[in-house]
Amino acid sequence: MSTRPTAGSRLAGLGIVAVAVGLIVACVPAPVVAPSDPDIPNASSTPAFPNLTDPPTTAGPSVPPVPTTAPGDFSYGDTITIHTDQGTTWEITPLQSIDPADSIVQANGYQPTQGLRAVILELTIRNVGVVTTHPYYDMAFAYQPDNAPRYDQNSGALIAAPDDLGYYPEIAIGESVTAEIVVQVPESAPEGSWVIGDGTSEYRFR
Repeated sequence: MSTRPTAGSRLAGLGIVAVAVGLIVACVPAPVVAPSDPDIPNASSTPAFPNLTDPPTTAGPSVPPVPTTAPGDFSYGDTITIHTDQGTTWEITPLQSIDPADSIVQANGYQPTQGLRAVILELTIRNVGVVTTHPYYDMAFAYQPDNAPRYDQNSGALIAAPDDLGYYPEIAIGESVTAEIVVQVPESAPEGSWVIGDGTSEYRFR
């Protein structure tokens, strides 16, 4: 079994999607990759959910334990199965996108950052692999306004949806949760689509 690098070290030097407040927006062609420090946007900020269980120290198997879905374009309600480059395997069903979602975030006690609006992805995710971990360590869940950069889960780390995926410290083998992912995009950005990926494969939902 190979040694599993930390989320930060394995992404050093890679192009990354647009992340949290105060970080630079990446160019549009940058691949969707799991962001480093998925629950802490920067050292001076207080994340809404700082208590994700640490990631495993070794990678899971390179061969998926179940059949997987080829990358491509999908509709909300479609189910995909992803085997990530860290050996984790996830069955994901994005249910709907809510844009804007400011009122939902505000009802949960958070205020979107000035100049930004909240967007929520509702999804069901099940761990169909052999590694207990949190999907934020291995995948990015990014909203891409049409003809604009992508904004992943780090962009929304200072706010939280009522049933935020970040409230779950980890997802055990065989466990399924229905949760929400919130990101923040510029107020003036157009509506767009969600892109889920691990840096190797991308799955777009609209």
